[in-house]
Amino acid sequence: MEDEGRGSQRYQQERDKDKTEYWRSVLNGEDKGLRIAQQRFGKMQAPPRCKLCRAPFAGPFVPILRLAGFKRWDLNQQLCRRCFGRVENHQGGAEIPVSVLYADIRGSTTIAETTSSVDFTRMLNQFYKVVTEAVDSEMGAIDHMAGDGIMVMWVPAFVDEHHPKHAIAAGRRILREFPDMATLPVGVGVHTGDAYVGVVGEDGARNFTVLGDTPNTVARLSSAAGAGELVMSEAAATAAGVETTDLQHVMLDLKGKSEPFPAWIERSANVEETE
Repeated sequence: MEDEGRGSQRYQQERDKDKTEYWRSVLNGEDKGLRIAQQRFGKMQAPPRCKLCRAPFAGPFVPILRLAGFKRWDLNQQLCRRCFGRVENHQGGAEIPVSVLYADIRGSTTIAETTSSVDFTRMLNQFYKVVTEAVDSEMGAIDHMAGDGIMVMWVPAFVDEHHPKHAIAAGRRILREFPDMATLPVGVGVHTGDAYVGVVGEDGARNFTVLGDTPNTVARLSSAAGAGELVMSEAAATAAGVETTDLQHVMLDLKGKSEPFPAWIERSANVEETE
């Protein structure tokens, strides 16, 4: 019985290892089948499409593709079920390099207190629309929406090793789309680092998400951003090759960090510099 128990444990460990390696190969864009699909689908209908395999979610080929499993994934509507069919009913994932963006409305509580619920809802919907379009244009996937904030992830399979550039480009576009910062003050944070990406939770409460210090840090960076500011970590700026000559370098005291955190602040052209 003891030998059977050890054998069962080894079998489970091998299964977990295989599952983790599968997740890693898919999320890093190393899966051969995924590469072939990206090449084929990349020539078809424009977005919306699966961020991983590029399968279109609209257009004349959609009915056939749905029959083959290329339909929106229940755990994330920006990805298709075919890409994650082998693991969607199981917890699992892998630690990989990611870039994460967090955008939120600064002072939303005060705005809500002085605005009707209808107008505030309209304001939030405008915010969601702008962020979603910016994210789609840079091939990012929304991780979650939380009231007045949105977290977005980029993994290597979306845009190869260029995910830091795409995350920062999305952040810049978001700020450009809000010319009246007095009415809708938005701040953005971007960070690059290793994080766990995968499915967490049990049946009925499962989610495809990014976890770890990297997403926690980007939320803190966004909190440190003023209206019309993009606060990017030094790691993200370096990885993206950002020209920092005209940016402000800061050492931020972020919650949960034992030491000051290096970052660069880029201000929107729509926001006047105040002394």
